Amino acid sequence: MDKFGKSQPVTRVEDTRFLTGAGRYVDDIAPKDALHAYVFRSPVAHAEITGLDVDDARTAPGVAAVLTVADAEAAGIGLGMNGTVVANRDGSKGAAPLRPFLAKGRVRFVGEPVAVVVAETLAQAKDAADLIAFDYDDLEAHVEATPGGPEIHAEAPGNVAFDYGLGDSDACDRAFDKAAHVVTMEIEDNRIIVNSLEPRGCWAEWTGDRVHLCFNGQGVWGMKSHLAANFGLENVRITSPDVGGGFGMKGMRYPEYFFVPLAAKLTGRPVRWMSERTEAMLSDNQGCYLVSVTELGFDENLKITAYRVRNTCNLGAYNSAFAQTI
Repeated sequence: MDKFGKSQPVTRVEDTRFLTGAGRYVDDIAPKDALHAYVFRSPVAHAEITGLDVDDARTAPGVAAVLTVADAEAAGIGLGMNGTVVANRDGSKGAAPLRPFLAKGRVRFVGEPVAVVVAETLAQAKDAADLIAFDYDDLEAHVEATPGGPEIHAEAPGNVAFDYGLGDSDACDRAFDKAAHVVTMEIEDNRIIVNSLEPRGCWAEWTGDRVHLCFNGQGVWGMKSHLAANFGLENVRITSPDVGGGFGMKGMRYPEYFFVPLAAKLTGRPVRWMSERTEAMLSDNQGCYLVSVTELGFDENLKITAYRVRNTCNLGAYNSAFAQTI
C-alpha cells in the first residue's frame, strides 16, 4: 500500500490549540456590542394560542425588541423550516406541514419558540421574558409511536407523516405464507438526546443588505440557501467556527438561525444567542423513537426464505431537516 493509501493514521494538528484553551467557539467570538437574545418557549406540548401580550416586555429595562410571528410576517420573512420528505408507497409525498420558526396559532411541543426577547444583557432579556402574558387552550398531546390519537397537523391525517416501503412486499408476504418456521422479534430504540458538550448557539450581524450568520453547525451550504430563500436575499455569509460536538444534531436548521438574523435586522445591532442546557434538551432535534418488528421466514430445512421489517418511528411534532429519510 502506498503512502496515501487507506487505513493509515492521520496526524492530528488541532489538539494543542484545544487543550491549551485557544479554541474559537461561537460564543467566544460574538461581537462585543451584540445584543443578547432569550427565547420564550411553550410550557405545554399542544395548545391553541389564545393570547400573546408582549407589551410589558417591550418596555422593560434594556430591551431593544421583542419579536413574535406577527413581526416576522410584517417583515415579509418566510416562516417555514423545510424538511426532506420521502415518497409514500402509493406514489404521493410524505406530509410537509409548515414548521414556523416562531409559533403561529398553535404550539406543538414543550420548548417550541413563541417569542424572542432581545436586550442589552442576558439577565435583562430573561427578566423581560417573565413579563410576557401567554394564554392558551390546552389540547390533548400525542406521544406514542403509533398512528391515531389527537391530530397534530391537518396535513398528516391520523398522525401518519409518511408510509415508505422498500422491496417486493407481495412476494415477501407469499414467502411468509409458505414458510415452515417464522421467527419474530420486536426491538425498541428509545429517543436519544445528543447533549453535546457545547450547546447550540449563533450570532448575526448586517452590513447593508448582507447578513452574516455565525453558528456552530455541521456544514454551511444548506443553512445559507435556506436563510437566503426565507429572507429573499442573494448576499448571505455563513460561517462556522470550532464546534464542540455535533453528532448529526447540529447538521440541521433550527428556529434561532432565522429569528436571530431577523432581530439583528430590526434592531440594527448584532444579536447573539446561546442555548442553556435545559433549553437544549427541549429544543435540539433528538434521535427518533423507533419500534421495529423484524421477521425471518424459514423453509423446512431452516434456510431463510423471507425477511421483513415493519418500522414505526416517532418524528415528534414536526419534520426536522432529515428525519423522514433517516
